Amino acid sequence: MEKEIKKLKNELLDTSFMSMAYKVFDNPPFNTLIECVQSAPLMFGATLSIIYLDKYLMGNKMSLDEKQIESIDYALSSLSDSVNIIFVCKVPRDENKKPDSRKKFYKTLSKYSQVREFAQFKTYQKELNTQIAKMAKEKELTISSDNIALFIEQLGANLTLIDSELEKLKIALHPNKTINADAIRKYCTSSEDVFILADLIIQGNKNEVLKQYNLLTEKRHPLEIFSVLQSNFQRFIFIKNYEKKMSAKDISLKLKLHEFIVMKTQEKLRKTSLDKLIQIRENLINAEYKMKTGQSASPETVLELALLS
Repeated sequence: MEKEIKKLKNELLDTSFMSMAYKVFDNPPFNTLIECVQSAPLMFGATLSIIYLDKYLMGNKMSLDEKQIESIDYALSSLSDSVNIIFVCKVPRDENKKPDSRKKFYKTLSKYSQVREFAQFKTYQKELNTQIAKMAKEKELTISSDNIALFIEQLGANLTLIDSELEKLKIALHPNKTINADAIRKYCTSSEDVFILADLIIQGNKNEVLKQYNLLTEKRHPLEIFSVLQSNFQRFIFIKNYEKKMSAKDISLKLKLHEFIVMKTQEKLRKTSLDKLIQIRENLINAEYKMKTGQSASPETVLELALLS
């Protein structure tokens, strides 16, 4: 979505007047909203306004009455050809929600707009592989299907992050235009990644665990880190428990993960027992409880005692 907005911005606007012609509004009150829709065209060219409306279109945090909606309806019906507006309803990642199409405000906007959905990809969807290959090609890069799977394992399905990492690879690999596994591992594995912390815990590398944990806490709250770790180990336990009962493909469908990620996880857990994984997750739950109840002033101490003893 952000990429399409950027494309329209470049196509529609004169860069010389960008500061005057381009505006962004985040769930504005009605008076600001109607002023934007009623805005007159500028003498020097087109204008573009981005208006985020998720609070209006999802739930009841903000609403418009009948008269206000009629005012917007009229303003949109007489909008100048050089006045461009993009209404955006941004849904938080991993929340299976959509704008409420029953709302009269939604129906009014739809009447004058080209409605387009930018659905979030899931890591197991083949369409994600196609999208990554397309994004790489746009940057004059090539990437094999195996390396796309590795790319997804490293980064997940966040297209904004993927686009940024592809740009990083383009610079790092120049003049080479082929993305290989070594480059992905070298340049696309963040030193501030909770997933790396989970791997270090499995390996029992005490010093590296604490070092990585301290890096993470510079940008994340300890409870957030423990929450993600719990989710990781819950997934590890499922994969380890069912690896002899189900195929990697069946597990991937059950967990909604790419099959390659399941196979890599099985390989990673080969020397780790199911009992050990269960014990680590129980320790994580206890550690989180101690932090929430103030039984330990030092998250590092809780982590060390809970996971590395």
